[in-house]
Amino acid sequence: MFLQSVSWYWIAAPLIVAGLGALILLRGVGHIFRGSHGKGTAHMAVGAPLSVIGFAVGLLALNTQTFARLSHENDVANIAVKSLNPAQNTWRITVQRLDVPNTVQTCDIQGDSWEMSARVQKWKPWANVLGLDTTYALDQITNRYFNAERANGKPITACDMKGPPPAVDQYVPNSWLNWLVGESYTEQRHFGSAAYMANAEGAVYKVVMTQSGLNAEPVNSVAAGANTSRP
Repeated sequence: MFLQSVSWYWIAAPLIVAGLGALILLRGVGHIFRGSHGKGTAHMAVGAPLSVIGFAVGLLALNTQTFARLSHENDVANIAVKSLNPAQNTWRITVQRLDVPNTVQTCDIQGDSWEMSARVQKWKPWANVLGLDTTYALDQITNRYFNAERANGKPITACDMKGPPPAVDQYVPNSWLNWLVGESYTEQRHFGSAAYMANAEGAVYKVVMTQSGLNAEPVNSVAAGANTSRP
């Protein structure tokens, strides 16, 4: 949950201070109305700064934690690339799933790059802040070329990445789930997302799911060099 992923007291403590300051401020106003101007002024002099500073620090902490949640990433997979036949530009892509325990898949493709795609369900920002992160289902690994000219006339090679359906599907019809999501006004949209990186012998990559979709990044120097030197 959201409050477990961050230091919740950085929000709670300033807001408590702000609330205390507001109470002191109100008591000061009450004293002034009752004719105790000296006591009222003293209370207001203490209460006003406390409430303003407390609310300011609390809002700053909330904004920082909101940004952390909206920029949250889930590790999806590690990708290792091995050359099979340089003359034919074929590669073996090994996918170690990081979101599913003890799951490793391999896919032989032909091309300049590998591409992983997924079906993504993005939630509204307020739902992200409460801890509801982007959900996804991996779709497939396919091949890519550096440009359209190289791709024209080349074969498409792909492997299925779909896993078993969620356990909840055994008990709750999918149509019911879709209706519930639609009526709760938490979903922003469904879309397809893909990430791709250059093939190179020994290259290792990591794929992550962000709140905006899939992203991939080099893990070792071979992978970084392959993407730096690509056409």
